[in-house]
Amino acid sequence: MVIDPHTHIVPSGFLEDVRNKAFGDTVTIQNADGKEWIVTKSNVLGKSRELRNILTPMYYEVDLRLKDMERMGVSRQILSVSPSLTFYSLDKSITNDLAQSMNDALIEISNNNSSDFSCMATVPLQDPELAAVELERAIKNGHLGVQIASNVAGKNLDDPNLDVFWQKAQDLGITIFIHPIDTMGAADRLKDFYLRNFIGNPLDTTIAAACLIFGGVLDRFPNLNFLLSHLGGFLPWIRGRWEHGYGERREPKVHGSKNPEEYINRFFYDTIIHNSDSFEFAVKTLGSERVVYGTDYPADMANHENCREIPGMSKLEEKQQNEILVENVRKLYQIT
Repeated sequence: MVIDPHTHIVPSGFLEDVRNKAFGDTVTIQNADGKEWIVTKSNVLGKSRELRNILTPMYYEVDLRLKDMERMGVSRQILSVSPSLTFYSLDKSITNDLAQSMNDALIEISNNNSSDFSCMATVPLQDPELAAVELERAIKNGHLGVQIASNVAGKNLDDPNLDVFWQKAQDLGITIFIHPIDTMGAADRLKDFYLRNFIGNPLDTTIAAACLIFGGVLDRFPNLNFLLSHLGGFLPWIRGRWEHGYGERREPKVHGSKNPEEYINRFFYDTIIHNSDSFEFAVKTLGSERVVYGTDYPADMANHENCREIPGMSKLEEKQQNEILVENVRKLYQIT
């Protein structure tokens, strides 16, 4: 049973709420050039902005998704909302309403297609106490974990205010899936050539992991489980630089963290790297027991091929392939 824990959806129940103007002008659906767009008005680091994301049937039509899953050899998806729908820059109250709408719509899809889908929640992380309450509600309703962004409206994940949320996640024993959004440099040096994704996405995941390590989060909450998207960003390739710098500098020790090498196995990493040699190296250096299959479906940057044909998979032993495609994610999300 091949399981994909990195796949996004815009659930139809949530879209119905948006079409019914449940969230006013904050989140709307607009038509332009014969296409539908989901539009969010927000404020990021003091700057007003309008975020527009195209809304294609692949993001909300379950029948299309099931056909693609069969083609890709995927038995089950663990659904999470499109990362742009985390809404951390909005007022906390409306983000909580949005999160509840999305979480309830996700559970409805999962319940109606119980053999094909599970799901993980989204929460209003700009208010960690409110996020902890919604996380507990979502888990009680059947969610297997939670997806969070790599930063909270520009604040890194070692912000002490987040400790109440980390504590709740640890108490619940669930996995936290970190996905980049509002990435570093997206509005300036990475604004051209889609560099905000090519470089910005893996960079922001790397920053998130570094802050969890050097900010002491992994020490304060030793039982938290994290899944990093896009094979951990740049982490597998620059871990030696972190280790060397830790020996030379005082800054990474200010919160009492240990040598960063001691934390590499605190993370799980998905398979999205798009290069055979890079994938083979990552599995070798991280260990096949820390890597889980993930596609980023249905994004254009996703792995859309059959699960056993993603670059580098065929180079691995059958035991390693089975760990990555099935066993690791079953353990991580406690799927029987």
